[in-house]
Amino acid sequence: MENKVPSYLLGKGVGQFEPVKGKKRKFSFVDKTLMNAGKALKSIYMQAETSEVNHFMQKINPKVKFISLIYMAVIISFVHRPLAQMLITAFIIMLYIIARLKMLEIFGRILLLAFVFGFLIVLPAALNIITPGDIVINIVSFSRPVHFLGYDVPQNIGFTLPGLRLVTLIFLRVLNSVSFALLIVFTTSFPEFIKSFKIFRVPDTFLMILSLAYKYIFILARTIEETYFAFKSRLSGNIRSSSLRKLVGGRIFFIFKRSTIIYEHTYHAMVSRGYRGEVTLHTQDQFSAKDLLVLLIIIAVGIVVLSI
Repeated sequence: MENKVPSYLLGKGVGQFEPVKGKKRKFSFVDKTLMNAGKALKSIYMQAETSEVNHFMQKINPKVKFISLIYMAVIISFVHRPLAQMLITAFIIMLYIIARLKMLEIFGRILLLAFVFGFLIVLPAALNIITPGDIVINIVSFSRPVHFLGYDVPQNIGFTLPGLRLVTLIFLRVLNSVSFALLIVFTTSFPEFIKSFKIFRVPDTFLMILSLAYKYIFILARTIEETYFAFKSRLSGNIRSSSLRKLVGGRIFFIFKRSTIIYEHTYHAMVSRGYRGEVTLHTQDQFSAKDLLVLLIIIAVGIVVLSI
């Protein structure tokens, strides 16, 4: 019997898939939430892993970084001149270059936060109705002063020079505070940074709880993501009906129950290895000459900007 190739295999476009026309599939709220949360947690985890790279900033003692963070936060709060704040910004940028961090990516996020919380929110403070002074940018002009709801509105409303200086100062403070804090975060692993709290005599048990909670967040988030998408792969379409939401709620209860069991097993394992409620965290206590030099430089920078 002669074998014949089916006609549909001999036609043009064999092995090619035609695109499905119609509306694009939209992700549900649960899908978007899990995907965004997963991306955020993965970026935090990658930061914790890459912060131990053997670069100059990464090798500095975590206690020096913690002291520097507190010290610079105080200095940034006490500096009242925009020029001095700009010098702090230049110093922080130099530290980012030394640390070999992705400046464009990190500073893009920092500038967005500083623009929203340090500029847009405080921009009305630059108006002459809040900060008196000579108007340099006029916005609205009335024929005469207006009395509105018990307030005297001047004839001309605009931005004053003292108001713009105030907004610039607040913007630079937010920018410097966030950028220096992220510099410490991106160059120090979270467990080592937590151990540096011992400078202020924080109990070891509390530090251990923070460290275990930090690790468990990633484990729990990964379990939730895998459980949800394993459940979603068995379904067709988005989760919208009440019955499907009940199933998702059941999965959440399962994850909570599973996490409780893991906690109990972890505690019993610690007890079997000699845990009796006393925790000793081992960390690098000795300051090297490099650590002392970095700390002295940061203190000197703070003194210089305060004197300007």
